[in-house]
Amino acid sequence: MLMNRVMQGAAGVLIALLSACGGTAASAPPSTAGSAGSAAAASPSSPADIAKYQGQDRQQMLEAGAKKEGTVSWYTAIAGDVINALTDGFQQKYPYLKLNVFRADEPAVLQRITQETQANTASFDVTDLNGGSTGILKDAKLTDPYFSPSLAAIPEGLKLPASGGLVDGADDWMTIIGFGYNTTLVPKDAVPKTTADLMNPGLTGKIALAGTTTGYNWVGSVLAGMGDDAGKKWLADFAAKQKPAVQQISGKALLDLIAKGEVPASPTIYRDHVRQAQANKAPVEWVPLEPDVNLVNYVVIGAKAPHPYAAMLFIDYLLGDGQKVFKDNFYTTATENLNFKTFIPYQGKTGAQYDQATKDWSDLFKADFR
Repeated sequence: MLMNRVMQGAAGVLIALLSACGGTAASAPPSTAGSAGSAAAASPSSPADIAKYQGQDRQQMLEAGAKKEGTVSWYTAIAGDVINALTDGFQQKYPYLKLNVFRADEPAVLQRITQETQANTASFDVTDLNGGSTGILKDAKLTDPYFSPSLAAIPEGLKLPASGGLVDGADDWMTIIGFGYNTTLVPKDAVPKTTADLMNPGLTGKIALAGTTTGYNWVGSVLAGMGDDAGKKWLADFAAKQKPAVQQISGKALLDLIAKGEVPASPTIYRDHVRQAQANKAPVEWVPLEPDVNLVNYVVIGAKAPHPYAAMLFIDYLLGDGQKVFKDNFYTTATENLNFKTFIPYQGKTGAQYDQATKDWSDLFKADFR
């Protein structure tokens, strides 16, 4: 989910708060990372030091501290049964810890963090948001770099590297946009293998687009795959020839219409939603149209985390054992090998560049598809 006006306002407040504090919204004491031998001389206690600790006694240290904390808070935009599954799995592993979850759409998560920062109250321990929001929090010095042994299994391209073998964030789950369709309404010979195949006459009058950020992201992937000039021309031709219907609803809501047979197909459908629908015996299928939009979420620890020991145990879990839980609940995981190319909208962009790109894709979508 991309930044909307709520997120932009929250970002502005965070930056203003950072400026007012002289750029030191969260201090970072010297690192205590090192061998187990150094732990006795300087046991980590601040969130920053706990997050970056790499001593051999790390697990014992985290568990001892977490037992005293007793709880950990997770702010997330993920939805569905996976939240309960992750909560159950984590609390079974650490029965002395209670996981408190604040779940909302991404703008609401960022807004809550902003409000708590303004009030100077204890905020989140762990959050996992997209790259744009993660960048906002990092720029406002509201997150800390961290180490986790679970990072070894996460591909380099899905980590936000920091110095000293640390990361500013790492992908715990992602969701991918591609072509979803009703198998009773779209013949096999009309199912596209590439974006260009959406011009197939067999799809004329059968395609809908989500007129939300999901659709704007799709426009961005078309430009990424074809190049700006060729992509813009193709989008205009596609709009004129195929006349896709625009549905002002989310990708999930659009998939529900496809499953009911009210809409035949759309290239703005999330793979995990189709997997869930298939589990409920819906006549739907999903195929990739490279490069598919890949909305990567990065898990981070709060610079002022009230429960830093438990927070790191939870991050270890999300990037480790939790990967199977995500997969079992139909989500794409960081450790899953994809056999198609993807496009991460915010990768390699600053917050300002990402915001501008989002606006450009939105303007183009609205100009071509009415």
